[in-house]
Amino acid sequence: MREFSSLDLQQQSGEIQRSAAGSPVLILNHGKPRSVMMSVEEFRRLKLAAAEALPSEVAKPRAIVRRGALKDPLGYDTADLRQVALAMAEAAESGRNRDAVRAEIAAVERRLGIS
Repeated sequence: MREFSSLDLQQQSGEIQRSAAGSPVLILNHGKPRSVMMSVEEFRRLKLAAAEALPSEVAKPRAIVRRGALKDPLGYDTADLRQVALAMAEAAESGRNRDAVRAEIAAVERRLGIS
């Protein structure tokens, strides 16, 4: 277990967080153990192993950050996801994109080694 002082915590928070992502880190105050920093995954594991409830802040999934419009292989404008979902549903019902959808599924299967 790596050890850092309280001063290190102020000056090297990034390095300490990176270390804590791999294994718990001990924070010392005047040479005495004060805190332990660990990854959220390790915290969840310990809480579940102890059959304790998870705080809602760590139980909820992480937010998905989307930067810009997603490129869609079928050519939909994904800037408005609600609109693209409606357009895709209409195309699926009419069968308009059937061949393109089959081709995209085949491409994904090839990438995954399924076909």
